Amino acid sequence: MRKFFSLIIVFCLTFPVFAEKVKYDPEIKVDENLTIPLRNSGVFAPASISVYAIGLYVAGNETDNMKLKDADEPMAIRLVSLSNVLRMSFLIKELRRGFSYGMSHDKEFLKTIQTRIDKFLAILDNSGKKPRKNKQITFLYQPGKGTKIYFGSELLGEIKGHDFKRALFGIWLNNNCADPKLRDEAIKIIKK
Repeated sequence: MRKFFSLIIVFCLTFPVFAEKVKYDPEIKVDENLTIPLRNSGVFAPASISVYAIGLYVAGNETDNMKLKDADEPMAIRLVSLSNVLRMSFLIKELRRGFSYGMSHDKEFLKTIQTRIDKFLAILDNSGKKPRKNKQITFLYQPGKGTKIYFGSELLGEIKGHDFKRALFGIWLNNNCADPKLRDEAIKIIKK
């Protein structure tokens, strides 16, 4: 009987729940005159456990991940929780770690934006929000303004600077990101 339960656990951990499709809005409103379309999405599944999915919103046909990361144009990443066990503390820990990967471990650069990284993580931490299943967190970048942080439709705060956007979006788009498969899915243009 113990072997049977062990096999079930191994099976569940080996085959993530990718069949669950996340429904993303086809576009995000940037301001009164501008919307940006959904490019594509992918699932973050460390150890084969689906944790969250991201949708990348960006106009145009650029598919070079580094050019997208560095682009100074309207862009958004929408993170959708796939589990009721995702905790804000886990997400903050992963984001903190991800900033280093997103900038290829460039410690000197990261020092220049560390206070904004801390402010960003504090906004999420102090929000009191719980990223339970199907909850959405959106990071919306507007050139000359900064990156707005939304939980659902509620604006939690904004972080200034294109340099901060590069580091934040680099978590998912950089060559050295934690999940290249997720990155490659998100930047791929869907053929219509």
